[in-house]
Amino acid sequence: MKPSPFKSYVAAGVTAFCVIAAAILFFFLFFHASTVTSFLVMIARILRPIFMGMVLAFLLLPIHRHILRFLTAMTPNHRLEDRRNIRFLDVTAIILSLLFAFILLYLLMAMALPQIYLSIVGLVNAFPGYIVSVQNWLQHFLEDNPDIQAIIMPLYASAATSLEHWLSSDILPNLKSITTTIEWIRQSVLPNLTGVVSNVSALVISLFVLFKDLLIALIVSVYLLARKDIFSAQSKKIVYSIFSPKAGDLIVAETRNAYRILSGFINGKLLDSLIIGIIALVCCNLFRFPYPALVATIIGVTNIIPFFGPFIGAIPCALLILLVSPIQCIYFVIFILVLQQFDGNILGPKILGDSTGLASFWVLFSILLFGGLFGFAGMVLGVPVFAMFYSVVNRLVRLGLRKHGLPQDTDFYLGQTKALAQNTEKE
Repeated sequence: MKPSPFKSYVAAGVTAFCVIAAAILFFFLFFHASTVTSFLVMIARILRPIFMGMVLAFLLLPIHRHILRFLTAMTPNHRLEDRRNIRFLDVTAIILSLLFAFILLYLLMAMALPQIYLSIVGLVNAFPGYIVSVQNWLQHFLEDNPDIQAIIMPLYASAATSLEHWLSSDILPNLKSITTTIEWIRQSVLPNLTGVVSNVSALVISLFVLFKDLLIALIVSVYLLARKDIFSAQSKKIVYSIFSPKAGDLIVAETRNAYRILSGFINGKLLDSLIIGIIALVCCNLFRFPYPALVATIIGVTNIIPFFGPFIGAIPCALLILLVSPIQCIYFVIFILVLQQFDGNILGPKILGDSTGLASFWVLFSILLFGGLFGFAGMVLGVPVFAMFYSVVNRLVRLGLRKHGLPQDTDFYLGQTKALAQNTEKE
């Protein structure tokens, strides 16, 4: 068939149209950034249950796979030939994984929340004694400087009296029991936190919306777990329909590698932090540190953050213990150093392995970058997300070096001062 003489003109026209459309789109996005941001925020708010369900399904997927593998191994081979039996095992694994997650969450809350509540009440009760201790320490420290003492001590005494009166008259009476605490939060704390919201009905509506989102997220997670293989196959169809088979293989391989990095890091870090929190709780009770449940909870939660987590959690805990006993504070700091050495050198590598493949500098870089952009979530997810980008760039660099006939090993380029172009031209 003879090619059309207008084919080149049509291609040029389509290219010019795409360039102009892209320029107009860039102009609109640049000069209407606030409108676009508001639109994206609205879309994110509408799809929040979907995102929550995706996160829940992502966390439940390893549990689901282990349960499904166990159920499949316990089922005779002739029954596995029927797809309906496999479907039944898949649904059973989803139900059991949800039950496991609910039971685990309930046990953690049942063990931690009452102890944390008692620790907070004990801290409020002991606060007047801490004020006296700090006052005695200031007097002893400033006894050689009477002029400074005459200025600082009245200010400290006034602030301490006001704080003690607030704790004894407003806070402590409302912490006598869980019932009075909940009633106090409902009547006094929540209306102040809502700011412009003057009635409790708005708070009830927001709680109802949150409950609705959680319920939808649970349904979405079940649906995603049940249809994960179908969604995976459909995604592959789209990729291979757009790209060449070689490029499609590269995209699929990188997607699997990204999932391996992200799931391995998040699930491993959650398990690691849970173990560290339990160890901290047991050791704090053995060493008779004050507020053991509160201290262990802070250490376990902040341990989720790589690199900076141990320091973020240890500093407020050390200050709390310092108010009770400076000697115990020193012992606590030593205990935290030993615990983090155990976590960093033994427990963490055993659970996480080399799930990210990042050097220490890139771990620090990713935490600072994503933490500054997205806060606490960025500090937690920054390392695995950056590891995925790092893996893609590393593969592309190796592909380019292989295409140019150059070595891929980094050691080859250490101290390399010769021009590599001459070697490639000779070859």
